Amino acid sequence: MKKITVFILFLLVSAVTFAQTEIEKVAKARDMSGVTNKPDSLKAWFLNGTGTITFSQASFSNWGAGGQNSLGLDVFANLKANYRKGKHSWSNTLDMGYGFQLLTIDDNAEFRKTNDKLELTSAYGYMISKNKQWCVTALVNFKTQFDRGYKYPDDSNYISKFMAPGYVIAGVGITYNPSKWVYLYLSPASARMTLVLDDTLSAQGQFGVDPGDHLRTEFGPYFRADMNKDLAPNINLASTLELTSDYLNHFGNIDVNWNVLLTMKVNKWLAASINTQLIYDDDINIRNSKTGKGGPKTQFKEILGIGLSYMIK
Repeated sequence: MKKITVFILFLLVSAVTFAQTEIEKVAKARDMSGVTNKPDSLKAWFLNGTGTITFSQASFSNWGAGGQNSLGLDVFANLKANYRKGKHSWSNTLDMGYGFQLLTIDDNAEFRKTNDKLELTSAYGYMISKNKQWCVTALVNFKTQFDRGYKYPDDSNYISKFMAPGYVIAGVGITYNPSKWVYLYLSPASARMTLVLDDTLSAQGQFGVDPGDHLRTEFGPYFRADMNKDLAPNINLASTLELTSDYLNHFGNIDVNWNVLLTMKVNKWLAASINTQLIYDDDINIRNSKTGKGGPKTQFKEILGIGLSYMIK
């Protein structure tokens, strides 16, 4: 577990550092007068992103009210590489996040994962309107996680891991881009694949697959709304809303995945952030620990952090 955690953190920090270096190389191509001297192959690319490292720590000694010693770390990176030239556009977004806490319980250190996310979205668009707001778009979205997940305090039986589940959405639709900070995508027919590449979880029929199967395929409409806007010079709001349904099974039941990230910069290196995620998936059964019964329920996650941050523009 420790080796996996160290590797994940190294990967995230390296991604932010690499992106920062590449942006700085592009920035150096501009002279003092503001004229761009980049090669033609780079002029159509727009790169930006955000990386944060958040720390938390609590220590108690003879504290009458009680408490638990803890050390926490959360690393998050959102990187974008967008291409636009003529009627062609190609947008790519990489979201990565990993966080954990070390709790001291009876003089023993216990590891608890608090955040785990890996998501890649790539979309190619061809402009079909003179006002440059409408495009025919082919989109692919991939989601999974880095590490095993547990329903604490049980840390012996994992309930998720890398590619269990993994989600892939692919389809062709229409994109409406009324401004630089928002775009809407609608596909009337997209394929959605749920992968559970773990024999134990597959045998349990987790994440909607039939027991023993590693793949569940759905086919239906897919809607995505992306927003990224500076509300003030040092405040940025980014939000992604995804809605899907399945023509083949229980059409009309809508699965929801809604991410919101609010970043408030104090200075170049220090920022506070609030990250929330709301999920409703009709195929995921959330079991009640007391009754043992399960069913689809609204899932919600919130992470508040203050720490080091670097924004690439």
